[in-house]
Amino acid sequence: MTEQNIAHAAAENLRKTYQALLDQYVTTPALSPADRELATVAALAAIGKKGASRLPAHIHAALDAGATRQTIIEGLATMSQAAGTPTSVNAIAVAAKVFAERDDKGQGTEAERVWLEGDAPGGTPQERWERAQQTIQEVYPAGPTDETYTAVNTLAPHFWRDVVAVFYNDLFLHPGTSIKYRELFVMSTYAAINTTPLQIVWHTNGALNTGWTRQEISEIFTHLALNIGITNAMTALHYGKQVFDQRDHQGTAKPHEPRTVETGRGTPDARFTEGAATLASLNPEELPHGEGWDLAEEIAPGLHQLAVGHLYGDLLARGGLDDKTKHIALVSAITALGGLTEQLAFHIEAALNSGATRNDIVEAITLMSAVGGFVRATDAIEAAGEVFARRDAAGSSN
Repeated sequence: MTEQNIAHAAAENLRKTYQALLDQYVTTPALSPADRELATVAALAAIGKKGASRLPAHIHAALDAGATRQTIIEGLATMSQAAGTPTSVNAIAVAAKVFAERDDKGQGTEAERVWLEGDAPGGTPQERWERAQQTIQEVYPAGPTDETYTAVNTLAPHFWRDVVAVFYNDLFLHPGTSIKYRELFVMSTYAAINTTPLQIVWHTNGALNTGWTRQEISEIFTHLALNIGITNAMTALHYGKQVFDQRDHQGTAKPHEPRTVETGRGTPDARFTEGAATLASLNPEELPHGEGWDLAEEIAPGLHQLAVGHLYGDLLARGGLDDKTKHIALVSAITALGGLTEQLAFHIEAALNSGATRNDIVEAITLMSAVGGFVRATDAIEAAGEVFARRDAAGSSN
């Protein structure tokens, strides 16, 4: 087989694996097909060119599942607050081509073409601003979780006034879809780009306040994992759990929030069992590695089974690379993505337990400074230093 054929075969195998994982671990009755596809459209649009090749297929799938064209357009426009105007503009252009293709091929239905005419409420800049403030109070009654937005309003009031009026009056109140679905697009976008924890927290609150349940949010993050990566999905779940706990503590949870649909995933398969054994063996000294696995098992069993069964039961069992190289690659990838410190620390432990030296770890992270930036690399080296200190205290030999 030629090198080109090897690459083609590997790509085809990845496509088949994607579908198999989707069927086995991800798809459940807890989330409707249309909602799954709309979340995927948002995430693929958010990652820009990297998601462009798969975006048309998922726009088609969302429409086939009952979404309307206007819901997709309104969602893509709304997510501009998270991913930027160019990203939304490019995604809307892709959607326009999909709509034209469906009409040319006779695939489009009258239901998907239903379009509500009109515009968001207008008025003077002050009136739009006041109306936007009302929307914020309704959707996010607890407000921001720190002083970030207060600082913006104090130091750049003109910027804050325009941003608030455009997003929370002109976009959120535009006809065509509900605020609930706008929150789906925004929350999925922040999960995909994984750079702004405060915004994930704020919009997860907004999603709960507009009708999404905790289980649906967990399932959304699970579903997105195949396109945004397990690390990003785990990070979003981490902040989602913070929101759940905060709402319970403050007494602000709404009656619809608890689990309402059984996951129906059945008994984990042999790959999961093998993965769980591998996972346990990677950290034989039981050094701390964060709450990620217990958290996922508790509130997102599909994501837990996907991570354990696919990553540890399948991928890490493959030949071609030794264990040390695999774990150094994972440390490098998590560094570049800016994953949670707990995730990084666990894989640093696993790399060291697989034969990597401390210098190997530091050099791999330093290399990633050219990929993920110096800030992420510096944070990762500091996390590595904490792991090294913990191992020294425990009397580890490397």
